[in-house]
Amino acid sequence: MIRNILIRAPNHLGDCIMAMPMINEAREAYPGSTVTVLAPEHLVELYTGNPAVDGTLSIPLRHVHGLIGVVKIKEIIAPGKFDIGFILPPSFGAASAFKLVGIRERIGYIADGRRLLLTRPLPLPAPLNSEHRSRVYFNLLRRASGVELEYVQPRLFLAETDVQAGERLLAGFDVAPDDDYVAIAFRAVAESRRWGIDRYTELILELLNRSRLKVVLVGSSDDRKAGDDIVEAVDRSRVVNLAGKTSLTELAAVFARADLLIGNDSGPAHLAAAVGSPLVVLSGADDPKETSPISDRKRLIYRDNLACISCVKNRCPNKGDDFMRCMKEITVDAVLGKVDEILREV
Repeated sequence: MIRNILIRAPNHLGDCIMAMPMINEAREAYPGSTVTVLAPEHLVELYTGNPAVDGTLSIPLRHVHGLIGVVKIKEIIAPGKFDIGFILPPSFGAASAFKLVGIRERIGYIADGRRLLLTRPLPLPAPLNSEHRSRVYFNLLRRASGVELEYVQPRLFLAETDVQAGERLLAGFDVAPDDDYVAIAFRAVAESRRWGIDRYTELILELLNRSRLKVVLVGSSDDRKAGDDIVEAVDRSRVVNLAGKTSLTELAAVFARADLLIGNDSGPAHLAAAVGSPLVVLSGADDPKETSPISDRKRLIYRDNLACISCVKNRCPNKGDDFMRCMKEITVDAVLGKVDEILREV
């Protein structure tokens, strides 16, 4: 039986990567079906080249949240006449549009008071946050379909055109095809996960002094000014700032060519892991067992001796000497040590 499946993707880059195993196996769970992914417009390109996805639908950023957004999303998905809807964001609003449009089978986890909006409301793993989020997404598909699927870690499919676009982008900043470079995601969105521009600047200076590597800075358009400040403080001939200058697939292609990525538990780190780049991840307020990028080539730096570690707060609630200890106690030497470990394996 052919069924049209709609998967509402998460709202953030890291979660979208963590949801890849679930999305990639949807047709395996429902043979012969078509799979469409509904995602915020800035994340849709993650799925357009995916051979496991038949089509995509884009949500304008202004309509991702809110009551008006529910109505607009209903209008976006109504022409598709979908039979099954998987709703990965845990919000009431994300489930509301699927209910309003009349998708017959609506599957999601019980959260945010939306049990009655779902035809298959499934309980989250107990205790909460005890399982990696990627497996939580994957198990939603496995439990709903009743098919014993094999979990395969997140993977992003890059087309040759994506790889070529990444090479052209790097060439425009004098990073040649035979240049070795380290990518650095130097500024996390959440304040509690920021190691600090001064620390990253010190790290880059050490990397430049100790090796012939180039450094490619990555981030959003909001990070561009801070990236420019780092470039001004170091060797501009060997450090380039791509913050806000790449598409997601271009960024993924940059990571795929890099010797490694250094950064926090963040969207870019998940993206780098999904294209096979080695990682050095600075972890603090995040919870590695729930959200750390999944990679066999990862080094995690994590001050697990702290009582407040993995608080998952976006702002550190501590004061005085305890403020941001999880980040402050990660030294430049500690990061360099992990970098050396990975470079010896490359």
